[in-house]
Amino acid sequence: MVVSEDFPYLPIRVSLRGWETSGAALMDTGFSGDLVIPQELVPDNLGPPNHSNLYRVAGGRIVRAPMYKGEIQIGDLPPIADVSIGVMGDKLIAGIGIIELYVVTLERGERVIVEE
Repeated sequence: MVVSEDFPYLPIRVSLRGWETSGAALMDTGFSGDLVIPQELVPDNLGPPNHSNLYRVAGGRIVRAPMYKGEIQIGDLPPIADVSIGVMGDKLIAGIGIIELYVVTLERGERVIVEE
């Protein structure tokens, strides 16, 4: 079990092609993908993305973003491989593709509890 007192964020570690970063990912049930990470976090030497994807962002605008396959880990829970990771914006965002893998309890707007 992972408990985050930083509501509505999850502690997350991201691994892409030997590179790692960690931080707090905003849970966004309106985002149907897995994970988005900010471009500023991603090093230039990752090589070409696996593919790209179109996203509808706030305001209805559609943008194309590079997509990588990587691994994530929420707190101390077991890592998840083969996660689709989009690169855009300025926030780490965990979408429904990640959230639905767990039992997530939003406790009174104060903390997030994540269980397998």
